[in-house]
Amino acid sequence: MLRLVGLGLGPPEYMTLKAIKALEESDIVYLDTYTSPLPSELVEFLRSRLGERLRLAERSDLEERVAELVDKAATMSVAVAVPGDPLIATTHIAVLMEAAGRGVGCEIVYGVSSVSAAIGSSCLSSYKFGRIVTVPRDASGESLKTIYRCVEENIEAGLHTLVLLDVAGGGLSASEAVRMLLDAGAEVGGRLGPDSTVIVLARLGYRDEVRVACRASDVSNLHLPPPPHIVIIPAELRSYERDAINKLMRVDEGLLKPHKPASHRRARAERYVAKASSTLTRLQILSGDAETRRVLELARSYVEDAKFFLNSDMADDSLIAVSYAEGLLDCLRALGKVEFTW
Repeated sequence: MLRLVGLGLGPPEYMTLKAIKALEESDIVYLDTYTSPLPSELVEFLRSRLGERLRLAERSDLEERVAELVDKAATMSVAVAVPGDPLIATTHIAVLMEAAGRGVGCEIVYGVSSVSAAIGSSCLSSYKFGRIVTVPRDASGESLKTIYRCVEENIEAGLHTLVLLDVAGGGLSASEAVRMLLDAGAEVGGRLGPDSTVIVLARLGYRDEVRVACRASDVSNLHLPPPPHIVIIPAELRSYERDAINKLMRVDEGLLKPHKPASHRRARAERYVAKASSTLTRLQILSGDAETRRVLELARSYVEDAKFFLNSDMADDSLIAVSYAEGLLDCLRALGKVEFTW
């Protein structure tokens, strides 16, 4: 039997009862020491519970020598203890695949992940996060540009970006990561700049946890505990997100009021709404029957909805509403009921 056991955010208090039970029932427990940082208090807690059954596993134990690990699991109960959730890292999925290929039974014990904790503690809507990126300490210039383009694509789509930071060598700090991304953005001409809003999360789940929203240029001035750190780059904020951040997080005064990253979608919606509004005021009605008047009123309602959505920072919904208005007007023109040009 092979068990993958999630240990939670780091402090022993985040381990579930099921995780503790699974580890204590295992003959050997390999503790993953490289995919996430391991606090000494967690290691000592596990040693006190498991004694000599606990073995510190390096990367090679879970990758190059994974066949040996799975062979042991064929004749005894073997657990791989993983900080966070065991299936976030692809390394552990590969371990499961190796076991499945050899016909070894597997059990997964899920744990609290820093990914879900970061999204939840950010006060942002979990439905508005895009592709997650990771910033390695030794990333090349080209790699950083690729990472930065993912951030740009998320912003353009109205999606927030969760930025995970390298945990090797003591961990990459939020200040270092933001500076690297600002430099990459300056090279490719991106929208992330010194005045952009970022959210910094430090040591989630620990007693010295810090959550703060500030300008990108101010991250270097923050007094943060040591890593692990996480950075979130917000896209356009909804009103309820701004309210939640202002009330539940450390925030520079007045920071979020002007926060509205440039968006091609919003600019396009503004153009379409303005054009539809102008068309409705200057079109010529060729048929004054009740049906034509009803359809024109419906088109005006859609344009008003589009304006409301724009004012509510909902550019995509605004585009949908104004497209309905345009479609109705085009149909009336095709039927010879009205005359106009876009």
